[in-house]
Amino acid sequence: MDGKLHNEIISYSKSKEPQESCGFVVLVGNEKVFIPCENMAEDKENHFEILPEDYIAASEKGEVFALVHSHPQGEPKLSQADLQTQLYCQLDFWLVCDEQIHIFPKIPFLIGRDFKHGEMDCYTLFRDFYRLSGCNLPDFERDDYWWEDGFNLYLDNMAKHGFEQVKEPQTGDVILINIGADVPNHAAIYVGNQMVLHHAPKRLSKRDLYDGYWLKHTHSIWRYNAWSTLDFTGALNSLDLNLG
Repeated sequence: MDGKLHNEIISYSKSKEPQESCGFVVLVGNEKVFIPCENMAEDKENHFEILPEDYIAASEKGEVFALVHSHPQGEPKLSQADLQTQLYCQLDFWLVCDEQIHIFPKIPFLIGRDFKHGEMDCYTLFRDFYRLSGCNLPDFERDDYWWEDGFNLYLDNMAKHGFEQVKEPQTGDVILINIGADVPNHAAIYVGNQMVLHHAPKRLSKRDLYDGYWLKHTHSIWRYNAWSTLDFTGALNSLDLNLG
């Protein structure tokens, strides 16, 4: 981000305090341009809302690259409402807080993802589902077939990052599965009604019945120890979108 764009966004956000500011970054040729928008939310100090007409006007100027808003009273992280908005609009979010701009790349739709190990795989889906639900988990560098090289990606990290083993699944639990390996090398999320969300190799991410092969090859079930603080509503609702 160049200094001019950075300063424009910071200056506009400060001019709107204590209200949240909002707008878009648009690609016009090779240049990123900030287009401020009026915040139409009822509670402007804690929320933002952009009219559809403002998005259309921005898109007529160029490719909409990112959505910008500020947290003058808050923390430099996206709220649950922000995360859900980001999922639906499929844009990077630039968040202004304490005169800094924090960039949050968009989260692809959870259903229908192409598989690419280490970039868009079962752990990516697990991590994004939890990010949408209020828990940020680290990314891990992982070579393909890591389980054949003596590594144990899941078992080495589940307890370390706040998960504990349980016997029966409930919504949001992580199910570890052995796919042709001696250690669990696949993760699925239990989404209720005997269904799991997962991303198997060479397939699109999808919901599957937790039965047959997946049940037979289950290694263990894990629950986040602060499960009650999470909100799975948005992530679960997004599974019902018609994603084409």
